Amino acid sequence: MNIFKKLWCRTFQLGFRIAQPILPYREPKILDSVEEIPAVLKQKRYTSALLVTDGFLRKSGATASLEKAMADAGIHLAVYDKTQPNPTTANVAEAKAMYLEEKCQCLIALGGGSAMDCAKGVGACIARPNKSLSQLKGVLRVLKKIPMLIAIPTTAGTGSEVTLAAVITDAETHHKYPVND
Repeated sequence: MNIFKKLWCRTFQLGFRIAQPILPYREPKILDSVEEIPAVLKQKRYTSALLVTDGFLRKSGATASLEKAMADAGIHLAVYDKTQPNPTTANVAEAKAMYLEEKCQCLIALGGGSAMDCAKGVGACIARPNKSLSQLKGVLRVLKKIPMLIAIPTTAGTGSEVTLAAVITDAETHHKYPVND
């Protein structure tokens, strides 16, 4: 590795280590079931949400209790269920278009790491509407608050529900890149 690049990386890491105690991290609120989500949304006065999941989970009925709870509470739930195992820029663009079309106010990701990453990608694109997803790749490129994201993991091990990063695959080049903010 180039000595200047290595020096830059070490300086960057040191900067984060020093800044970590004062960064504005928030403790996540842990709910006991999906039936509690409508109350959280009503408390924030949200009337519409986008659920990001995959087709298998939707067909298997894993989203049914959430969809019913939202309908019973009178909260509109748009469902994007085309997330691929490695979410692509096309997935993020389609979900973002649905978010805007349905006038959603927050995101709900239900599934494994792919659904979480797709939802985080949508959030980044909503926060920075004048930038393409490829312009947001890397570290600290979003720099704006994304819409509220509720993560409902269905798998163990990815940890995507608690990380700041999303890994997205470019639909044309098949190159994977992180959006980390």
